[in-house]
Amino acid sequence: MAGKTKRSWIGRTILAAIMPMVAQAQTVQDGLAAFEQGNYAHALELLLPLAEKGDAEAQCQMGRLYYRGGDGIPQNFNKSIEWAEKSAEQNNPCGLNSLGVSYRFGHGVDADANTAFDYFTRAAAQGFDKAQFSLGNMHELGEGTVQSDAEARAWYRKAADQGYAMGQYRLAVLLLEGRGGAAAPKEAQQLLRAAAAQELAEAQYSLGWLSHHGIGVKQDYGEALEWYRLAAEQGYPAAQINLGNLYADGLGTSQDDEKAVGWYYEAARNGVPAAQVNMGKHYALGRGVQQDFDEAMVWYQQAAEYGEPVAYLNVGLLYENGQGRPADPAEAARWYHAAAERREPRSLAKLAHFYADGISVKRDPVAAWALQHTAMAYAADGELDAPEERLMQMGQQLAPQQKGEAKALAQSWQNGQELVLP
Repeated sequence: MAGKTKRSWIGRTILAAIMPMVAQAQTVQDGLAAFEQGNYAHALELLLPLAEKGDAEAQCQMGRLYYRGGDGIPQNFNKSIEWAEKSAEQNNPCGLNSLGVSYRFGHGVDADANTAFDYFTRAAAQGFDKAQFSLGNMHELGEGTVQSDAEARAWYRKAADQGYAMGQYRLAVLLLEGRGGAAAPKEAQQLLRAAAAQELAEAQYSLGWLSHHGIGVKQDYGEALEWYRLAAEQGYPAAQINLGNLYADGLGTSQDDEKAVGWYYEAARNGVPAAQVNMGKHYALGRGVQQDFDEAMVWYQQAAEYGEPVAYLNVGLLYENGQGRPADPAEAARWYHAAAERREPRSLAKLAHFYADGISVKRDPVAAWALQHTAMAYAADGELDAPEERLMQMGQQLAPQQKGEAKALAQSWQNGQELVLP
């Protein structure tokens, strides 16, 4: 790769011969530095003359400029391919890797996982860390090759050994989960810390999650908070939500609903359904914001557009309880049914209650028992209120023949059949 020079002890004549190459490499590196700083126009000025003279590394970087686009340089996948091909014709690993990326994701060419895999293999054979990572990822996902966690591990390790942050992160995940070989939580922690030191948000979030839940390390909410914060400040949505949860619950810090809402909002405005649900809950309860059921409805409905079951449940609750609008049990039942179709336990239990008592629907004790039984099958411990007692009460309303019908109906729903109700 241009930019790296070989140490020579042969003599002054050889040193003089390679000096022009060193100067040129420095210019390519200047162009690359401008590129990485986001000064694409200046990078183009530095790289284009070299690329036109046939410098393979400059050609690759030109391709990357057009692939990414910005700072007055329009994104152009066709030009990106043209420059990457020129670079790859000289067997430049950067150019080969760029073609691999384009073929993998279908940018400027028809997507072709096998061709992508071949280009990555050629680049990885020259020690190119990004290509090594991509081979690991394709093995992990079974793209362009047979799925193999063991092969994924091996390629991730090659990239990780060169300090490539994403390679360190994905290798750590496989080591934590014991995929492709024995679990190695201590090494995984070391890899995550190495990647986090390079400001990789995924690694920072993972370290926070491990500390939050005490997995492989002592549970430490304070440390979790700090790791989440680092990732959240980079815009990582899962970290923003979990950081908000720690503030909302007062874990690792003093309880602070305003800060919780602030972090939920950061994720919610980027279309993360779980964060939108949390925004709705805080407006419904008046925690960290002034209570506003209309605003709660807005956030719940945004999450519902993404198919978030809890959002359907919470919209139903607003209608059932008449919060911010007249009570409308029929509309509540419609929203509960939408959530129940996605096997949301509390919505199933709500519908069971509606059918048991005939609230806005025709009373049907068979459907009620089947709904309650299905709710219990999907619920986490403590998620439902006195579920066994309610199921027993509903069972007392059934004739012997009806009990068999209710059990068969519940089993069909739990086997994945459509939730059809009278």
